[in-house]
Amino acid sequence: MKLKDVFRIIQGHQITDEEIYKSIGNIPIYTASNEIKGYWNKIIVNQDDLPCISYPTKANKGEAFIQKGLFDANNTAVLIPLPHWRNQIVLEWAALKLAAIFLKIATSKEGVSYLNKEIVEEIEFEVPKEAIQHSEMEILGKVLLLNAGLNSISNRIDKTYNSSLQIEYKNYQAQGVIADDIFSVISGNYGLTEEYLYPIMYANNGKIYRLLTGSTDITDNLLIPRCLRPGRPGTLITVYEGEGIHVVRKGKAGHINYLPYGKYTVTDDAYILKTRNDCKLDISLRWIVAIYRMLFIEFASKSDNGTWNKTGFLKHTKFDIPCIEEQDAIINIINRLEFISDKIGEPQKRLQSILKKELV
Repeated sequence: MKLKDVFRIIQGHQITDEEIYKSIGNIPIYTASNEIKGYWNKIIVNQDDLPCISYPTKANKGEAFIQKGLFDANNTAVLIPLPHWRNQIVLEWAALKLAAIFLKIATSKEGVSYLNKEIVEEIEFEVPKEAIQHSEMEILGKVLLLNAGLNSISNRIDKTYNSSLQIEYKNYQAQGVIADDIFSVISGNYGLTEEYLYPIMYANNGKIYRLLTGSTDITDNLLIPRCLRPGRPGTLITVYEGEGIHVVRKGKAGHINYLPYGKYTVTDDAYILKTRNDCKLDISLRWIVAIYRMLFIEFASKSDNGTWNKTGFLKHTKFDIPCIEEQDAIINIINRLEFISDKIGEPQKRLQSILKKELV
């Protein structure tokens, strides 16, 4: 069957804040993420249509929600079981099945996913007997509960990584140290595109330098040889061997990653920061990344394709540097968090695989 043979589909609409302010009522308006945008006096379903399923029509990340009360919907569509199916379908089961399907069929426009009514109507959708639906829900419910618990832990760890830890230190080596007195900057190599690099990579086996780009993910970078700089005959690309900080210059500007000791090169979409040779302070770059992440982001422009202000950062950013023992104590905490994150990563992948296999 097609989904339109099981459900009546209401595409929903976009509701502005101004429209809400002009209307007084107690009907909740649900957003695509199933949060309440506001209240007014209009409804998208009638009492006889409940319960029903709602789902985001924009930026759907594999989501569908059960609605049991009257509501209106912003950027949200509604699925109402047709009379023949009302007593034969378990909506919680259907919502789980459809959430996984939505993730696969969404179209994309300017990087944002959309679920058009015409596409959703044609989804192939089989409804087994009610007893089978309940049986599947019982099994999948346990998997979903475990998956939600692991996601909660993972999200807390990510939140810790992506915010500045508030720590009180007892002993400082120095306070208010200007960034320019701590860091040297290794600028990127212009023109290191995939088109330029691939012929070189196939012709040369000396692929020992990890190529850093404007991507915030540095876990799977290309390895390239030291080659000639594009447009600069006789000049080799700049490379770096050591420990450092990867700073995104363009795109998600100001995002940083810690670079353990290694061999690196970088495109012009990023920088590498290293400790100055004449810096007398004992500084852990990993500690800098953990504690001062937000300071780097403050020097990023606010546009969608922002850039990082290297000069402003070096001249105006100040750091308080505690003794190395206190820095190491924080790193030990980070190590434990990473250990937990690694431990739950594999079960998360297995659970996602189970859900993907069972729901679609």
